[in-house]
Amino acid sequence: MIKTHKNIKSIEAISNWILNSGIQSKEGGFHAWFDLDKKEFSFLYSEITGYGITALLFLNKLFGKAIFIENAKKAADWIINCAMHSTGGIKAKLYKDNLTGDPAYSFKEENIYSFDTGMVLYGIVNLYKITKENKYIDASMKIADFLIHRVQDKEGWFLPIYNGKTGSTEESFDKWSNQHGSFHAKITLGLVCLYKITKNEVYRQSVEKICRNALLMQAKSGRFITNSKDNTTHLHPHCYSIEGLLYTGVSLNIPEFIEASQKAVKWMFEQVHKNGLNEIYSPSTKDFNDLQRADILAQAMRLGLILNYKEKIEGLKNTLLSYQYLGAESGQCGGFFYTKGSRHTNSWCTMFSLQALAIDNNDSLASESRSIDLLI
Repeated sequence: MIKTHKNIKSIEAISNWILNSGIQSKEGGFHAWFDLDKKEFSFLYSEITGYGITALLFLNKLFGKAIFIENAKKAADWIINCAMHSTGGIKAKLYKDNLTGDPAYSFKEENIYSFDTGMVLYGIVNLYKITKENKYIDASMKIADFLIHRVQDKEGWFLPIYNGKTGSTEESFDKWSNQHGSFHAKITLGLVCLYKITKNEVYRQSVEKICRNALLMQAKSGRFITNSKDNTTHLHPHCYSIEGLLYTGVSLNIPEFIEASQKAVKWMFEQVHKNGLNEIYSPSTKDFNDLQRADILAQAMRLGLILNYKEKIEGLKNTLLSYQYLGAESGQCGGFFYTKGSRHTNSWCTMFSLQALAIDNNDSLASESRSIDLLI
């Protein structure tokens, strides 16, 4: 159970927000955000529902309340019944109106993103570990089969997009998430869990291939190149790369992956300034853009705590906490804004922040072997 000292009010506010704000729909899926001005929720987002399952399990670890398991099951059941394609892939976003929703992500158009699918796998397989309900291990193996046999190529890269209508894969270099890259190493979280449950070597082989490929995208400085077109580093997928390599390295005892993670965290913390961290590093200018995001701040803080890179944590935390909405408007108290000036309380920013603050709050969560269990 969680100890009561620093950060506890913020953590309790987050817990209340996840349970009571409506960010988790009655059907079980999680909305991406709530718009405080329009007083409405966004689309339902499968990737974030995967994070939501893991966040609820993490909250159960902290507080030990049955409601967290009940809501995690609702989220997983929504995925299985509404978002899972017949191939085992997970459709991306369910819009209220498919005519106005972005067709690149809509359930209707059946574009399935490898990364999103991997985040759902991790949530559901962890739910199985707690409930031992067969439907969750069955779903986990079906998702893993999709990932390994439909979107992982012979070299071990995960192709970013699979179209459920045509059976074809797609890739573009207009944004980091539409190309293969080191960030796909985070897909290993669910596959590692499945390997430990089933002892099926196919899962381990898949994991090692993508992690070794991720190392090819790491510059000498430690940063991961997240866009092959311009060699830039976007810190959000940079952190995903670290999270996957660290989790796999610790879980499977592969020092090379742990060392790469440490090197990447060291580079990132060298970029921390008095107001936090910005979003994208360009090697051409040797500088960052002007945008700051709560999800990146939380990811960086969490990784710094896990790897005992603590000298700049307090400054990061203070900046991160400035993104938490503590007003009573629309029952959204406790949620975190995506960026400064935003009026959206954002689901994944809040979930990442929960874990960063909880690890900072409770030193026993900060060892490598414990804090990466249920890594959101």
